[in-house]
Amino acid sequence: MHLIFLGTGTSYGVPYVGCDCGVCTSEDSRDKRLRASVLVSSGETQILIDTTPDLRQQLLREKVRHLSGVLWTHSHNDHIIGLDDIRPLSDKLGYIDGWANADTLEHLQQVFPYALQEGREHGGFPRVNGNVLQPRQEIEIGGIRVTAIPIRHGRREIFAYRFQAKNKVLIYATDCSHIPDESRDLMQDADVLILGALRHAPHIGHFSLSQALEEVEKLKPRKAFFTHIAHDLEHETINADLPPNVALAFDGLKIEI
Repeated sequence: MHLIFLGTGTSYGVPYVGCDCGVCTSEDSRDKRLRASVLVSSGETQILIDTTPDLRQQLLREKVRHLSGVLWTHSHNDHIIGLDDIRPLSDKLGYIDGWANADTLEHLQQVFPYALQEGREHGGFPRVNGNVLQPRQEIEIGGIRVTAIPIRHGRREIFAYRFQAKNKVLIYATDCSHIPDESRDLMQDADVLILGALRHAPHIGHFSLSQALEEVEKLKPRKAFFTHIAHDLEHETINADLPPNVALAFDGLKIEI
C-alpha cells in the first residue's frame, strides 16, 4: 500500500487568514497545511478519505486521474465540502462509490442532493453511489480491505479506518478525542498509524500533541504520523523532539506501507 498526505491542516488551514505568527509566516513548506485528507492506493486502486475545501488543489498537485472510492470520516465542512471537485473524475468514470456512517451520509444528501441522485447520466455533476457503513463493518475496495472503526470526536461518534492489503495494516484516525476500548483491537500494532494531533493545549474534540503521543504508546504501531495540525505546532522544532518512530506529517508526504 501507498499513502499520500493530500493535506495535514486543521479546519482553518495553515497559514490562518489574518495571522502573523511564526508558523503562519514560516518559509518552511512543511508548515503550509491544506485541510486534512489522504489518498490510499494499492496497484490501480485509489481510495480518497474526505473531500476537503482544498480538494481541487490537492488532486491537481498529485495528478489524480481516477478514484476507486471515497470514504468520509464525518460530516464537518472541512471534511466534506469539496465534493464538487470530483466532477471531472465522475464525468470520466461515471458514478464513484462512497461510504460513510448513516449520519454523515444523510448530511451529504442534504448538502449535495444533486451528487447522491440515482440515474443521472450526464456530466457536470459529482456522481456518487452513497453506501452506509456500520461500525466495525468490513468492505473490500479493489483488493484493499477497509474496516470502519468508531472513535469519538468530542460528543460525536465518527469513523477511523483500517486498511489492510498484503498483510500490511494502515490506520487513519483524524479528528479524534477518545478511542473506545472496543475499538482498540482494530487499531493495535499497525504498520502505520495516522492520528490527529491538533496543538499543545487540550481541546474538546481533538487529541493534543501529548495525548496523541500517549495513544501511540498504547497502540504500539511500527510508525506513527500526526495530522490535522493547527498553527501552534512548527514542523521542524516539534519533529526534532518526537520519538524515533513518530513524525509530524506534511502536505505531499508519500509513504509506503
